[in-house]
Amino acid sequence: MKEGQGRFNLEKDSKIRSGLEMVRELKLPSEIEGEKVLAYGQAAYDAGSILRSSWKMGFLYLTGTRLIFTQGGNRLFDIPLNLLSEFQIVSRNWVPGKLVQQLRLIKELDEKKSTFYLSVKKPGKWAEAIEKTKKENLGEF
Repeated sequence: MKEGQGRFNLEKDSKIRSGLEMVRELKLPSEIEGEKVLAYGQAAYDAGSILRSSWKMGFLYLTGTRLIFTQGGNRLFDIPLNLLSEFQIVSRNWVPGKLVQQLRLIKELDEKKSTFYLSVKKPGKWAEAIEKTKKENLGEF
């Protein structure tokens, strides 16, 4: 077979890259709307209901005043830390029969509670960072 025919060489031809490689090269913002990003990472957000999960992959950002989840160029949610009434680590299904630790966030506004489940790498570190940021920037916790 002649060189260049019938085979794709990723090292030589960089026109086609996997989604994972593109994510690795993604330049993540150091600021969002003038707020310094204190922590960020890849995450999955369960946007489904009690009856059926619907996981969305994206990025989670912690600033001094809020948590932001984005997917591509879209912001799926933005939770001000002062509205975060509760957060904890819980074990939930990721796929049927596979329990993983996830962050459960409860946002409370005007007596209405919204629950958010996030699968992140090192959920304990995220919980610590959220607690520390909330204490430092918003006073009491």
